[in-house]
Amino acid sequence: MIIIPFTKERFEAVEVIYREGLLTGIASFETRTPNWQQWNAKFLKPCRFVAVVDQQIVGWCALSAVSSREVYRGVAESTIYVSRKFQQQGIGQKLLCHLINESEKAGFWTLQASIFKVNIGSIILHERCGFKVVGVRENIAQRDGIWHNTILLEKRKKMKNILVLCTGNSCRSQMAEGYLKKFATGKANIYSAGIETHGLNPGAIATMQKDGIDITGHTSNHVDEYQGVSWDFILTVCDHAYENCPFIPAPNALRLHHNFYDPSKFKGSAEETEAAFAKARDEIKEYCRNFIATNL
Repeated sequence: MIIIPFTKERFEAVEVIYREGLLTGIASFETRTPNWQQWNAKFLKPCRFVAVVDQQIVGWCALSAVSSREVYRGVAESTIYVSRKFQQQGIGQKLLCHLINESEKAGFWTLQASIFKVNIGSIILHERCGFKVVGVRENIAQRDGIWHNTILLEKRKKMKNILVLCTGNSCRSQMAEGYLKKFATGKANIYSAGIETHGLNPGAIATMQKDGIDITGHTSNHVDEYQGVSWDFILTVCDHAYENCPFIPAPNALRLHHNFYDPSKFKGSAEETEAAFAKARDEIKEYCRNFIATNL
């Protein structure tokens, strides 16, 4: 069995397997398969695959969007069908695991599935591939006059935990947190902290806003508040924090240090101060962009 990308020429075989699944009465609330135009509009262009055995298409999978809102761009619903003649041969598991891996490469961080409660085989398949049951919809809709419960399952991409550390968690680490969140969307959880807490620096807020990033919702946190978090990366952005940081138990973390200029210490006119903050901001931005490209 091999897995290859779906192309339009393969739709006829896909539609046959789709129809076969719908005829079971427990695969979907749909009762008729879509035509090519409808199918192509329903499923996202990335991550369309077919399983092939002896040059015969025996299964297919694809993703559909759960929302048009930008914040949900990394969340999709998975669909998978395997020909009845080729079930119970491990094809569905290989196909679904392939879909999961390729979806993560494509930038998706959560896959969802909504499965009829009576479709035990499909539920087990998804659980074997790492999906977890997150809820039940009771009598959500009818199929052929019968009300059905659906099981909601979810597969989340394992996210890296990144800690940005400076002295007061006021300026440089806050800017780094903002850029890392932008560049690492769907790839990592970003935290920042200090060995002291000085509150958010107004100059940092203002300079980040000029680059389209709002950090007003950030908080100034002490590193001790994050005890117990399993860190993958610890980034220190000032020499003082690097030299005086308390011990952080993170045996598997990659620790990186870069001492950025501190604009909060600058003394000068309003224009000169603004320029100093912009200079630090741009250096931090480039560092964060390169860090994500290199490590994630």
